Amino acid sequence: MHEHQVDSLSKLRELIPSPPAMMHKRLQRELDDYCLTIIRHASVCAVGFIEDALDVTYLNLRNHPVLQAEGHTIVLPWPAGKPQPTLPPAGLACSLYFFLPGVGFSLRANGRCVLQPNTTGDVLTFQADALFLHCSRAKVRADFWRVRGPDQPFVAEEGDALSERALAFVAKAPYLLMLTQQGEHTELSPRGDPEGFVQSLGPGTLLIPERPGNKVACTLTNIIADGALRLSLIQPGNSTVLSIAGQAWVTSNPETLKPLAVNNKAPKVATVLEVERYRFQHCPELVSAGLWDAATHLPEKAIPAFSKMLSEHMNGRGLLGKATTLVVDAVVKHDLRNLY
Repeated sequence: MHEHQVDSLSKLRELIPSPPAMMHKRLQRELDDYCLTIIRHASVCAVGFIEDALDVTYLNLRNHPVLQAEGHTIVLPWPAGKPQPTLPPAGLACSLYFFLPGVGFSLRANGRCVLQPNTTGDVLTFQADALFLHCSRAKVRADFWRVRGPDQPFVAEEGDALSERALAFVAKAPYLLMLTQQGEHTELSPRGDPEGFVQSLGPGTLLIPERPGNKVACTLTNIIADGALRLSLIQPGNSTVLSIAGQAWVTSNPETLKPLAVNNKAPKVATVLEVERYRFQHCPELVSAGLWDAATHLPEKAIPAFSKMLSEHMNGRGLLGKATTLVVDAVVKHDLRNLY
């Protein structure tokens, strides 16, 4: 065991208090109108499988829209020519993350999926166990919609310890997705901050700060229980993505956390990733879907406000949903004013 390792849920809760009781209602099994609204308007979907050898991949929903979304089923087309993962007939646990163009919040979905032939080509059929709306803080911290530079030609590379090129990419990536697992369940969760927020402790170790969030701490709970972690690092405007996999643990060491401070506020914990492999991926879907093209970004009034969607997602559209909208709206505004 490492010094200052947070190795139990009780230790974690001493540092990050349990979330408000109403947050437990955020998980839904069935697609409601707001889930469907996000799916209809999303331009990219990230897919993360439980299989260790599979990296997070991306689907272009602008050119290949979702074929079906009903009940707890989401059917996504798998484009011809896109490399296919080998999935068992019974499918695999996986998670989805839907990107809305120009909008910070998103839909996250956990469940199982299977690749199947269809009359129009192969499809990824996803059965949801949990659906929930996710706030915009990671994208706001990352300034996600600001393109960092022109897209560069893809150059393949992979290895064990991170190369100089890989370390340079990490230093310039303001946004990433973390894929974790526990038992037969997966979780795909975003992190974002100014460039350089993921710090290198050498070619074999990375440090990822845990900024204030909804306190549910699913990703940290999974890391404490399992330790398997895959990262998908994104540089806005770039079709090259860096995938990094290894074993992770959670630290509360004040000396380790001090260099991660923003506005003189150090995180209470951070994730230490001991790298086992990395690979540069070509993900042209991110650019071809127009994710960073302002012309594709949704107008402010194209979809309801996040506070309204979250309130009614948790409490329905009756009096309780309407009554909690004001409370949730105040919390959301407070959180965006206090990112650290």
